[in-house]
Amino acid sequence: MAAINSILQVENLTKSFGDLVLFENISFGMSEGQRIGLIAKNGSGKSTLLNILSGKEGYDSGIISFRRDLRVGYLEQSPYYPEELTVLEACFHHGNPTVELIKEYERCMEADGHPGLDDILLRMEHAKAWDYEQKIKQILSQLKIRDFGQQIKFLSGGQLKRVALANALITNPDLLILDEPTNHLDLDMTEWLEDYLRRTNITLLMVTHDRYFLDRVCSEIMEIDNCTIYQYKGNYSYYLEKRQERIEARTAEVERANNLYRTGLTYFAITLIINKILIKNILMVSYLYHLRLFSSIILCSASICIIAPS
Repeated sequence: MAAINSILQVENLTKSFGDLVLFENISFGMSEGQRIGLIAKNGSGKSTLLNILSGKEGYDSGIISFRRDLRVGYLEQSPYYPEELTVLEACFHHGNPTVELIKEYERCMEADGHPGLDDILLRMEHAKAWDYEQKIKQILSQLKIRDFGQQIKFLSGGQLKRVALANALITNPDLLILDEPTNHLDLDMTEWLEDYLRRTNITLLMVTHDRYFLDRVCSEIMEIDNCTIYQYKGNYSYYLEKRQERIEARTAEVERANNLYRTGLTYFAITLIINKILIKNILMVSYLYHLRLFSSIILCSASICIIAPS
């Protein structure tokens, strides 16, 4: 059953690469305002799951349902932009409703008579599109990207990841999916991002190896372990405690099963020994019975021979 104010529902999702199964028949949902940290061992499918949810990768089977009008922002682990774009152009490259509205305004201004201008201006005002470029520059500056005219091909990997982070934030999505957002951020930038996320009502699904950042930003943890999803209604510290309890309970369960198995083997061995003894006894009794019978027959035959006339 979907949760109240559900924005995402995943049912029986399976993904594999050849014989390697990353997750199998996993199900979970997200509601408005949830902030979930995704935890798993390296190579267990964290980034793959995020790519699937963002539509960048396929899956074997299952159902993924988004709310009809949901806007999704995604920071992927290794973002890509055409090398010839400038930093500022890159923030308009992938497009979002505001960017598309700005482009519509520009086309209108280039057309004779500016058809539909009044309607476009109203929508621009409602979407606060006039401030879009300024907001982009503010976020880029907070992430210490200040040369807005620099071409993408001259950026380092860390700078490119920060441009992509700014691009994901400026879209103001309903659901923000972040894959390692604090990589290449110094302490000041990390603290700014933490404050930015905590000040908004955005729904968040995030993968990060920064456990302190995860503890402060996310209020729920979702773990992929042994191809299965486990959910914890608490931050990372709470998750560590409850995960240990789950492991200990599982270990105790396995030990009980092993004890029952060993007990069963012991019972089987004892039963086998008893059966062997019983069989030996039965064979011995049978042997003695037949020996006595045979002896009786011999004696009887001998008596007949003695008594018979010559």
